[in-house]
Amino acid sequence: MISSKTSYSVQAQISNQNELAKQITALQESVATGKRLSAPSDDPAAALRVSQIRTIQADQVVWTNNANMGTSIASTVDTSLGNLQDLMNRANELVLSGRNDTTSDTDRAAITSELQSIVDSLNSAQAATDPTGAPLYPTGSPLQIPVSSTLNLAATASSGTVFGVTTASGTQTMQQILTNAITAINGNPGTRAADIQTSLDAISAANNHLDEVRADQGVRMKRLSDATDALTASGESLSEERNGLEGTDLTYAVSEFQAKQTALQAAQTMFAQTNKSNLFSLLG
Repeated sequence: MISSKTSYSVQAQISNQNELAKQITALQESVATGKRLSAPSDDPAAALRVSQIRTIQADQVVWTNNANMGTSIASTVDTSLGNLQDLMNRANELVLSGRNDTTSDTDRAAITSELQSIVDSLNSAQAATDPTGAPLYPTGSPLQIPVSSTLNLAATASSGTVFGVTTASGTQTMQQILTNAITAINGNPGTRAADIQTSLDAISAANNHLDEVRADQGVRMKRLSDATDALTASGESLSEERNGLEGTDLTYAVSEFQAKQTALQAAQTMFAQTNKSNLFSLLG
C-alpha cells in the first residue's frame, strides 16, 4: 500500500514535470515564432509597454502618410512656382521689346498674343489641383496637415499670397499686371513709354514677390522633410524597443530550453527510480 505521504510526493513530482514540460513547450514556441510574449501574463510590464508602442506606431503610420502627401504637394507647388517665375521673366522680355518706338504693329500684335498666352497660363496655374484633387493654391487658409500629435504643417500658400503682388498702384494679381502691360503696349503712343515703364516696374515687383514666395515654399518643404525624418527615426527607435521587449533572445531561449529539457529528463529518471518499489508494491 502506498502511504499518503508517498502519494503526495508522487503528485508533487508529476506536477513539477508537467510545469517543466509546459515551460519547454513555451520556449519552443518562442523560438519558432520569434516572440517571447504570447500572453500579457508572461511579462505584464513589458506587455503594457508593447501595447503603448503599438498604438504610437499605428498613429505614426497615419502621420507618415500625411507627411508624404504634404511633401508631394509641396514639391508640386515648388515646380509650379518655378514655372510662374519663367512665365514672368518671359513677360518682362516681351514688354521690354514692346517699349521700343520702332516696334511695328505686327510685332506688337505678336507680343500681345504671347502676353495673353502667358495670362492664360497664369490662370491655369492658379486653378491647378494637387495630387489629392484639392486646389493647389486654396482661396482660403491652406490645409494644416497633422504630422505628429502636436504639429500640423501647411504644404502650400494661399492663392492670394502667391498671385497677389504689391505694386506702386496697389495690390494686383500677376494676370492684371500683364493685362495692363498689353493695354500699355497697344495704347496711346504719347504715353506708351511711361505706361510700359509702369508695367515693367510692376512685373519686377512680381518677380521679387515670387522669389519670396518660393523661398517660403522652401521652408515648408524643409519642415515637412524634417517631420518625415523625425518619424522615421522615432519609428526605428520604437521598433527596436518593441523587438527588445517581445522578441525572443535566441541565445537565452536555447540555453533555457536545454537546461529545462535536461531537468525534465532528470526528474523523469528520478521519478521512475524513486517510485519503482512503490509501484511493485501496488501491483503485488
